[in-house]
Amino acid sequence: MKRYLIATIVAFSAYSAALADTVGDVLKQVAANNLTLQSLAHDCQADVLEIKAGNALAGPSVEYSPFFTKAYSGVAESELVVSQEIDFPTKYAARNKQAQMQQTVGDQLLAKQRRDILLQAQLVCIDLIRLNQTLTMLRERLANSETLLQMYEKRMEAGDANALELNKVKLDCMEVRTLVSETQGERTALVQQLRQLNGGKPLDVTDTELPVYPQITNFEEYRTLALAADADVAVAQTALRAADMNLKVQKNEWLPSISFGYRRNTEQGEGINGFQVGVSFPLYSNSSNVKAARERRQSAELQVTQAQHEAESSLRTSYDQLQGLQQVISHSDVKLMQESLSLFAKALQQGEITALVYYEEINGIYEKLQRHIDLHSQSVKLLAELHKNEL
Repeated sequence: MKRYLIATIVAFSAYSAALADTVGDVLKQVAANNLTLQSLAHDCQADVLEIKAGNALAGPSVEYSPFFTKAYSGVAESELVVSQEIDFPTKYAARNKQAQMQQTVGDQLLAKQRRDILLQAQLVCIDLIRLNQTLTMLRERLANSETLLQMYEKRMEAGDANALELNKVKLDCMEVRTLVSETQGERTALVQQLRQLNGGKPLDVTDTELPVYPQITNFEEYRTLALAADADVAVAQTALRAADMNLKVQKNEWLPSISFGYRRNTEQGEGINGFQVGVSFPLYSNSSNVKAARERRQSAELQVTQAQHEAESSLRTSYDQLQGLQQVISHSDVKLMQESLSLFAKALQQGEITALVYYEEINGIYEKLQRHIDLHSQSVKLLAELHKNEL
């Protein structure tokens, strides 16, 4: 308990090794084992391969047409055409750049998803550490109540205590055991959630010290850096560049496709060889495709603005909440509460107060300690969210 109290007092000091030694190890495993990230990596690669496949040459075409007549036995005439169609050369270069841009889009999406999943895992770890601290406090509280129960049972036998006081001690033991059971149940659910994030592989956090993050002393400076590194904004900006590239590709689609090939005609056994050249122009479909590309480009531009607004709003909200929590936590004197618990326990053992008075006082103190644990955990989670783009 003493170590827990010291940890809570120094919670907002310089960045410590706790994250790297405990939560950091968890995040490394989740990054390697998470099935969603593995699936997304395959999807991104498939998108790139589809664009490359669409930019490859089509297969050659072979056509053979035999003609028959009553005046001639067998095939009177025939026509054989072997042809290959190719797009205008600049189209291939543009599509190749589009494939490269799609790779960049996929990388940004994967980075964003990785950040979100690691942040989720980090928040679960913080909750697990909070519950570890709560269990430490409850088990110490239960041990104290069980010691008092033994003492009051002996006092009852000696006639120095009454049934009301003994029952109060027993009721407190029952209540604390219930709290321990409920906390363990909540912890089991979080461990299962962490396991799912880790691709179904078992994973747990047994540490009782919360990770500590650097303080944000200058919000405007922090906001500028955070927005520049925000994964959601990066995804939107990359999507805008991809939309620009797609518009260029669609504008190039008006260029003709060229077909060339070998042609052979036969008439009553005599063959004529030649070649053919053809050109096709997408006069009708290209205009609509360009208009659609322009609409997608405008949509992507609006999404960039929306992503920037949402990221900035999230930063401001989290920072304001953090400031309020830090003020509340600064007014919480954990050392004083611990000393008060010791003084009340000593007064009870010396007979200066009754068990009824003792539990009325310490229950309020334990509630304040639990409140301190919860608020401290919540403030650390806010800091984790503010530093999420560093994951």
